[in-house]
Amino acid sequence: MTRPDRTLEDVHAGIEAAFQHVVAHAGVGLDPAFERRLDRHQRQLRALLGEDADLASDAIEAARRVMTSADPAAPLLMLAMARDALARAVRRHAHRMRIAA
Repeated sequence: MTRPDRTLEDVHAGIEAAFQHVVAHAGVGLDPAFERRLDRHQRQLRALLGEDADLASDAIEAARRVMTSADPAAPLLMLAMARDALARAVRRHAHRMRIAA
């Protein structure tokens, strides 16, 4: 569960840091600790994004493909597109939350 003091932007910053790690280590495989980290980020984002929760899952799945692919070029492109879609959704939700506050 996401701590109440963690904002959507905080959670998104955390997953972006994980995505940077994925890009830097493309094709090297997925160790269990990093996989748990991705799962944690996915749960947090899904809890905060509501109807856009599938975008978090899509981005995490793309990250897994990058890490496990023997040729990560295409998965890296998929990850870039998924990151963009996720970032747009985060901005949209953050904007709505600020308006509602």
